[in-house]
Amino acid sequence: MTDEPHPHEEPPMMPRWVPGVIGIVLVAMAALAVYTGVRYRTPTVANGVVKSQRPARATTGAAGAPGEPEPGASLMFPGDADNAPAAHDAVTGRARAEITGTGNVISSTVRIWARRGMMTNVVPDDAMVSVNDLVIGQAKQFDKADENYDFPAPGSYTIHISAPGYKDQQFIVTVADDAKQEIARLDVKLAK
Repeated sequence: MTDEPHPHEEPPMMPRWVPGVIGIVLVAMAALAVYTGVRYRTPTVANGVVKSQRPARATTGAAGAPGEPEPGASLMFPGDADNAPAAHDAVTGRARAEITGTGNVISSTVRIWARRGMMTNVVPDDAMVSVNDLVIGQAKQFDKADENYDFPAPGSYTIHISAPGYKDQQFIVTVADDAKQEIARLDVKLAK
């Protein structure tokens, strides 16, 4: 005897409800894809009904190639050993500000002490921040308590804040274990 299938036997059928469930799942996935596609674009299709979660940001120049950072963005990562600024000898003395210059050209440098890092509150928020002549990014990258800049080692750091069309400002932050503040807060409104 051979084990040949009987010609009248049919393979087992799928329950009738399975194709319906598959169809419902596919329709739900398609609807979700359309919804998320519309939600994260400028709401033109929805005629303003769908609100963007992020406010529109002003850019300072033309858009770059796809995949490139927007103008003014930094590709440097604070704290990375290759990009970390070197600390200078700690600034001593009691003076909190130093004013230099003659005639119409006068500049001031404010000195601040901290134990660990700095936080910025700068207007305009797209101003560039450099530490010891190393650009670390835009001021808005360091404007929240959980996104502050941590200095790599104790010592003094010259902080330079600049934006096109504004006068630059400079600070010296001295990082020391005996400083009263954990984080130095730089509140700056650049003058035109």
